[in-house]
Amino acid sequence: MSITVTKAAESFLVHCRTAKVLSPHSLRAYEIDLQHAQAKLGVETIVSDVNRDLLRKYAGGMLRDEMLKEASVRRRIATVKQLFKWLEREEYLDVNPFHRLDMTIRIPRRLPRALTPSEIRQLIEAADREMGIKKTHAAMLMHFAIVALFVSGLRVGELTGVRVQDVDAVEGTIRVRGKGNRERQVYLLGGDAKVILERYLEGKKLISTDCDFLLVTEKGGAISPQYIRRSLSKLAKRAGIARHVTPHMLRHTAATQLVEAGVDIRFVQKLLGHASIATTQIYTQVSDSSLRATLVQANTLGRLAGKVGR
Repeated sequence: MSITVTKAAESFLVHCRTAKVLSPHSLRAYEIDLQHAQAKLGVETIVSDVNRDLLRKYAGGMLRDEMLKEASVRRRIATVKQLFKWLEREEYLDVNPFHRLDMTIRIPRRLPRALTPSEIRQLIEAADREMGIKKTHAAMLMHFAIVALFVSGLRVGELTGVRVQDVDAVEGTIRVRGKGNRERQVYLLGGDAKVILERYLEGKKLISTDCDFLLVTEKGGAISPQYIRRSLSKLAKRAGIARHVTPHMLRHTAATQLVEAGVDIRFVQKLLGHASIATTQIYTQVSDSSLRATLVQANTLGRLAGKVGR
């Protein structure tokens, strides 16, 4: 059967919405990736004409011409790969161009950026202060969102996807659906975190809405990840934090603090929802990095320099 890349992408997205039960966040990511692929591979290109050379050119163009990060390129290629896997299964293709295709995109190993204890205090204190002064739903929402991201290590898309029925305020637990539609439970333990959750839930009752998402606007609409990102960045600036702060930095900070507190790496893996412990182990490197910085600052031999040799 003959089908263009555009028609194939449209049909595949319908399949993803109805059969794969992906989260709205994952569906949106697939849609963005496939729109990019259509533009670069050619909207009128027949899928059977997409060969290995065209795929290599597509990946190379993203890296060299568009200067996208390796992680972004690998994600977009993975999405296109899923598209062609589905086309092969639906018998639109006799030969899948990804079959035995050697196109490894290596991602540089970067240590995750975490906030310092001082910065996280500044951020939470600023959110608390603004909530007390402004007394608006938006201020209360951001105060809760920051605490939830930091304490539970949630991804921002997971937090905005939480529904009211997923929350147990008495136990301080939230049920979330992460990558691969895997379900897990995270915790808002400790007196302060539970009080902030309960206060947000009480304030939410004043909002007239039929929306069953936990996070809603003052008009009752669902909150997007982009809203949290923008609001957090602005709040961080008002808090006096010089660098750009993102929700993912709060997730990294949660993991780093747990590892440095001596929490078993397997528990951190479960909290963060990592499929592989290898992903979580990068935080042990962060901990080692913190140890190195502390030892350099301590400079034990330098402090004895005046006594050595006497």
